[in-house]
Amino acid sequence: MFSSGNVTVYVSDLDSAIRFYTTQLGLRLTNRFGDRWATIDAGSSYWRTTREVLAGLVIGLRPASAQYPPPGSTGGVGFGIEAYAPIEDVQASLRSRGVPVTGEIIRFEAGNCFPFADLDGIRSYVHQFPPEMLDEADRNQAAYQEQVRTPLPSGGHAIVYVSDMDAAIRFYTETLGLKLTNRFENHFATAEVGRSLVLAIHPRTPHTPVPGTKGSVTLGLMVDEPLDTVVGRLAQRGVRLNGRSSLARSVDIEDLDGNVITLWDAQAWMPEGELAAAASAR
Repeated sequence: MFSSGNVTVYVSDLDSAIRFYTTQLGLRLTNRFGDRWATIDAGSSYWRTTREVLAGLVIGLRPASAQYPPPGSTGGVGFGIEAYAPIEDVQASLRSRGVPVTGEIIRFEAGNCFPFADLDGIRSYVHQFPPEMLDEADRNQAAYQEQVRTPLPSGGHAIVYVSDMDAAIRFYTETLGLKLTNRFENHFATAEVGRSLVLAIHPRTPHTPVPGTKGSVTLGLMVDEPLDTVVGRLAQRGVRLNGRSSLARSVDIEDLDGNVITLWDAQAWMPEGELAAAASAR
């Protein structure tokens, strides 16, 4: 039903946002379609299932839309960036590049992290995985050794905050059909969307956004069959439909908490010329 996924970030200035995510955060621009859409690859996630699966984080950047909250609005959907170099080095490197680091380093049993914000004020975090979390085969790989030496992000994941872990996991796996790859009791779980996206499912805490809060970040899932077929199937499963684009290339649905999920038709990433031809043929 879904072949890939991303988090879509609505931004006030596309050119500035692309420079921030590439030049300042050090991530890779993979597509740009005029002034309407760009994709950024943050790299594969530590939470992917195997070394052969490259799922991680794809960030889609879109200009602000009246359909969504203004850029910088924090909601129940977000993303995290991953790193393997010492967290102090990563924080210092991003600060030197002008990234707004918004808090101090937090150390806990699953690693170290610190928060930052993008140019519009969207809050995110960098999470460093300590060597003891990796098996020896991973630590001996040349790619890992290079990641440790480079004090920049080298992976990432989408994240959704939920009010009930059991219900949310059933929704994302049974209702949407995503693959559950990890679950750590009621603390954290991950699911994969094809080979492109790792989705972290996180319970609400006093320090996290309220589940269901509408923000300028949404979860995006790319369908691998006709969009109407997918929408009809999900409607039969009780999924709430939240809105449809004017060209019928995307549909917004909601999870159990009201977090927005955009379903994308394959035409959504077409270059402008191909898109115009497809629209006129309708």
